[in-house]
Amino acid sequence: MISKRLSHLQSEVEKYYDQLACQEEAKRLAEDAQKVRIQQGIDKLKRDIGSVEREYWQRWGAEIAGLTIPEADAEIVASQLVEEVEFLEIQPAVQSNAELMKVLQEIKAELSKPGIPAAGKLKAAIPLLPGLISYEMELDTAGLLRRVFPTFFNFADKLKK
Repeated sequence: MISKRLSHLQSEVEKYYDQLACQEEAKRLAEDAQKVRIQQGIDKLKRDIGSVEREYWQRWGAEIAGLTIPEADAEIVASQLVEEVEFLEIQPAVQSNAELMKVLQEIKAELSKPGIPAAGKLKAAIPLLPGLISYEMELDTAGLLRRVFPTFFNFADKLKK
């Protein structure tokens, strides 16, 4: 079962992304004189998101380490993750980022190891995900994991119950 703190952090990240979307829209609609001030607010918001996301992924990694994942569920999630990693690898924004490509290749390698149960592969791959959403990579990460890894998040939602 996912801890209350982890659920709270997930909620906070979602709220921050809503704020970020509003700020980016405000910047797009603002006059040139206001854009610098709005951009400074966006930069601060991104730093705040980064700190909350770091704590979220640290807690998620600790919870996943002690989790028993049914093999059937793990196989579904692992195969879906492989497909989504392969999809990400062909995206131009991802291909131009060597660090992100390296992380994706590490995830794919963990999920493709022969002779290891899917549950073990999944536990090995999940700790690699925090590098995927690092703000230093300058990607639009709003909802990235939910959009790209829906099976993973459906599984995580099942764990909350």
